Amino acid sequence: MPRIDTVLFDAGGVLLDLDYAFLRRLIEARHSDTTLELLSQAEAHARSAVDRYVREGRRSAEAWRDYFRTLLAHVWVPPELHDGIIDSLWEAHQRVGLWTSPIHGAVDTVKAVKAAGLKTGVVSNAEGRVAQDLAASGYEGLFDAVIDSHLVGAEKPDPRIFAIALEKLGSAPDRTLYLGDVPSIDLAGAKSAGITGVLLDRHDLYKEIDAPRIRAISEFNDWISRHQSA
Repeated sequence: MPRIDTVLFDAGGVLLDLDYAFLRRLIEARHSDTTLELLSQAEAHARSAVDRYVREGRRSAEAWRDYFRTLLAHVWVPPELHDGIIDSLWEAHQRVGLWTSPIHGAVDTVKAVKAAGLKTGVVSNAEGRVAQDLAASGYEGLFDAVIDSHLVGAEKPDPRIFAIALEKLGSAPDRTLYLGDVPSIDLAGAKSAGITGVLLDRHDLYKEIDAPRIRAISEFNDWISRHQSA
C-alpha cells in the first residue's frame, strides 16, 4: 500500500459516544435501574447486532429500533418499556442529538493526525446532524470534510459515500485509511471503495476479524506511524 495522505473516521462509536447519562435518566424515570458502565457494555452488543443485521442484507438505517431494543434488553429493562424509551430517544436525537460525548482520546488523536499533515474527514451513517454534533463535542475545525449519509443520499457500506468523501478531499482510495467500528458497515464499505479499513474494537468483540484492529483510538497514530515507516 502506498503512503497514506488521508484519514477518514466514522463518527458514532469512534469519535462520539452515546449520551449514557441521558439514557440512564430515561430508564430510571420508568423505575428501572442501571449504570453507565453497563450501558456502555450493552451498547457494544447492540452495535454487534447491527453488524449481523447488515450481514443479513438489511440497511443499517433500518436498525434504529432493533439497536436500542438490544441495548435495553442487555441492561434488563422490561420489554414493555422499550417502545416508550425508544420514542423519547428518537425525539431527543432529532432535537439535540444523542451521540454527543467525545470518546476518550479521540479529539487528541484527530489533532495529531492533522498535525502530521494528513487530510481528515468523517464518513457517517447519520440523520443529518453529525457535523453539528462533532463541532459541539470538541471537533470543530478538525475535519476537511464531513459526509453525512442523510444529506448525501448514500449510506455505508455503499462505496458511493466513500467516493463522495474522496472527491471532496481530492484523495485517492489507495492513499486513504478509514477507522470504523462495525465490520459489515465500515470495513466492508471501505474495502468496496478501495480504501484500507482499520477496526476500532473497544470491547474486544471481533477477535477473529481479518483486518487491522486496535482496541483504543489512542493507538491509532502509532498504527499509522508503523504503516508509514514500513
